[in-house]
Amino acid sequence: MKQAQHNAINHRATRALLETLAADGRLSRAGLQRGLQYIGCTPAAAEWQRFADRLLLALGTLLLLSGIVFFFAYNWQALHRFVRMGLVAAPLAVCALLAWRSGGGFVGQAWLGGATVLTGVLLAVSGQIYQTGADTELLFFAWALLILPWVLVARAPWLWLFWLLLGNVALLLYVTGRLEIWTVFILADSLFWAPLLLNACALVAWEAGWRPFEWLRAGYGPRIIALVAAVSATALGIGWWWLGRLGEWRWMPYTPLLYGAWLGGTLWFYQHRRRDIVPLAAASFSAICVVMAGVLKHLRFRDSFAFDFLLLGLLVAGLTAAAALWLRRVAASWEAQA
Repeated sequence: MKQAQHNAINHRATRALLETLAADGRLSRAGLQRGLQYIGCTPAAAEWQRFADRLLLALGTLLLLSGIVFFFAYNWQALHRFVRMGLVAAPLAVCALLAWRSGGGFVGQAWLGGATVLTGVLLAVSGQIYQTGADTELLFFAWALLILPWVLVARAPWLWLFWLLLGNVALLLYVTGRLEIWTVFILADSLFWAPLLLNACALVAWEAGWRPFEWLRAGYGPRIIALVAAVSATALGIGWWWLGRLGEWRWMPYTPLLYGAWLGGTLWFYQHRRRDIVPLAAASFSAICVVMAGVLKHLRFRDSFAFDFLLLGLLVAGLTAAAALWLRRVAASWEAQA
């Protein structure tokens, strides 16, 4: 019976409700703190200790890896090629061994994270020593391919984000560096769709594994991917306004279909399926940027720019206010339903 009452109170009580009661004077400051602790909004001492341990471990790992990289950058000319390879291969082997000995947990994930970074450093060092002539995008692609087993074993959300970052960098370098080769094909301009398709598929895969895999239930993961997808969609939408009307871009006219599918899917899913205000805000900002790019494209500037800039400013302010009002209404409806 007490457990049922406890669950019912947790279902009704929220941080906003308790803060409203305290602001109205119906709840004392001590009562507010006790209520926040009761519903789990205020971290306990053990949670603060765990946060500090993980933060210090992450900072120490980053400082160690940056020290190795800057050591090579400063002493590159004075080191023999075997010494260069050994100074990277030895820490890489140590990180992999310690990750295996540590087993699971955050410590093992940190060692695997160090091994994944040192893998890229080893590839870069070997490429500089032997001058393989490999392209930059191949370096990042090989880096992502080699660390994929470790990423699968680690089951760490932040390591998956790092792997996706490598994939984005490799894709962007490939598109920008090899675009002159693909211009002879009809599907040349479809490469502009690749960043949005990559991040949208990654976001769908993450959300599909949200319920089955507990380690994927990190709120920052889908938010970061949604922000990157919003940036890719915004660049694609703006590019459509300025390139879609040219004759050589044959697939650019179909860009609104892809952009509309991404925008509608994001707004529907994060409003009705898994409620999260951050992807909704990113999608709203992307829509505002694309609309403003279209207005700027069709706006005929006169001799006096004052009226045109005033119109643009009013339109930006109006669209931003409308998006903010809609987001507040959505958040208020979630609060009321909770």
